[in-house]
Amino acid sequence: MAVIIPLTLKELKKIFDDKAIEILEFQLEKSIIAQPEIKDYQENVSPQITKEYLEQWCVQAIENVKPIGAGSYPIDIIRDNTWGADIKALACKFDIKGNLSNSESGEASLAQKFTDTGENLDELFKNKEFNKIAQGWLEIVKRKNIKVMTEKNIEKIYYFFFLRGNKEFYLCGAKINLNELKKVTVNEEQSTNQSVYLKNYIDDRYGTTKIYKAKKRLELRLRPKNWVDDKLCITLPVPNQLTNVDLRKIDLKEYRNGLLKK
Repeated sequence: MAVIIPLTLKELKKIFDDKAIEILEFQLEKSIIAQPEIKDYQENVSPQITKEYLEQWCVQAIENVKPIGAGSYPIDIIRDNTWGADIKALACKFDIKGNLSNSESGEASLAQKFTDTGENLDELFKNKEFNKIAQGWLEIVKRKNIKVMTEKNIEKIYYFFFLRGNKEFYLCGAKINLNELKKVTVNEEQSTNQSVYLKNYIDDRYGTTKIYKAKKRLELRLRPKNWVDDKLCITLPVPNQLTNVDLRKIDLKEYRNGLLKK
């Protein structure tokens, strides 16, 4: 067991039903037109979607969900009085053929504001008090999640991850098990004077967590290929990219009208 436990595909589809997926695919199709055109000598890149837009996608897609709209609040959306979710967008890495590589994703923040513990993080790193650093962050995680569950009267907190691929987006999810925080330990072999790696926060097959000194936060990175290979993701195909074009060399009005007709 771990603190972050991946949702099975069956669990994920109970939240994101067929209508929700239809809506997400529609939003992804619509977003293509907002992406900047590229020229003939450039390679296509996956669509860039802001976290705020992904939150609104979920508000539209999932039944009975409302936005929290509180900026730095630990969750982004809430469903009745049952659960809340933090939505995260992570970039994936690819091989030369454009397929998912075995590399880790970009990072996502799980907790910040170490100053709330009353300890000086830089001094703790300087003295290599890794266990004290870890326990401080784990207490922050526990406190912030319990506060949310109490304030919003919810039973569960989820993470929904949008993994930005090259040919498709992948949607996966995880639930938080606060009871497992007491089993999290420091990975002494990987930890340095710049970062403290944790064990048992998430299964090693699916990701890593570390406390990063420079950014003063607890970070999560996923291993997207394993999530996909283990059939834990809903795949959202990226629609055909816009035609490669040099906008200075065409009739822009005609081009615009053609896009709107599509």
